[in-house]
Amino acid sequence: MARKRMIDPKFWQDDKMMSLTPMHRLLFIGIWNFSDDAGIHKNSDSMLKAEVFPCDDITVEEVGELKDELIQQELIVPFNSEGIELFYVKNWKIYQSIQKPIPSKYTLPEDYCSPTVVLQPNRIERNKKEKNIIKKSVEDENAHTTVDLIAFADKYKTIDIPLSYKKFNLNQLSKNRKSVNEAADFEMWVLHGIENGWNLRAPESNMGIETGDTLATVYCPYCDAKREVNRGKEAREAFCQCGNTMFYKNEYLHEKGRIRTISKKKLPEIEQVPF
Repeated sequence: MARKRMIDPKFWQDDKMMSLTPMHRLLFIGIWNFSDDAGIHKNSDSMLKAEVFPCDDITVEEVGELKDELIQQELIVPFNSEGIELFYVKNWKIYQSIQKPIPSKYTLPEDYCSPTVVLQPNRIERNKKEKNIIKKSVEDENAHTTVDLIAFADKYKTIDIPLSYKKFNLNQLSKNRKSVNEAADFEMWVLHGIENGWNLRAPESNMGIETGDTLATVYCPYCDAKREVNRGKEAREAFCQCGNTMFYKNEYLHEKGRIRTISKKKLPEIEQVPF
């Protein structure tokens, strides 16, 4: 029996969800509706077709391919219970919070466990959160000085300004100095730090660029090869060893589905003309 389920807004911003095609996301959400309160569903392609795509122009085989890719992405996990082929939604309790769940009639597998991950906001959302933390830190420190640390943080985006200012103050105190122009002296301190690579922000804080964001994985929709390249032009112009264009994950899944559709279309038979 179908059940009402909730969808957390963070679902749409999760990196893994954003890498899926709309059809994969639709099937995944549909599985929630027709799974029991433990996130368990029969591993039946025809059942999924009837439940989630009853009137859509999609075959049972194509539904099975969508499901198999959800398995590859480790969003659902197949298992067997007393001879019945089933699968469960991994990290089910992350996606659904059920007040009075009905116990499953199936024996749960040994690897069925409590959630181990949380929905992760995408890179843009993480950068916003990181910037807000940095801004608050600068504002707190700024309240105790005549130097405009907020302006310094905007000007020198790669430098941890609150940390740098604390070290500057300690240096001044240790040498019993008092600046006539504190802002100018602090800027000289910052520039000296840049020259020597001191007081740099952590990589994930540098101008909103996270570690690993300069590299991207591209995939070949024909042979499923993958490799890491630099983002931008190199990623857009990447070619596989088999000679075909490589794509980002989402584009790769779309292209792979398009190739499957084309390959399934039967070519018209050529009429044999007797000589």
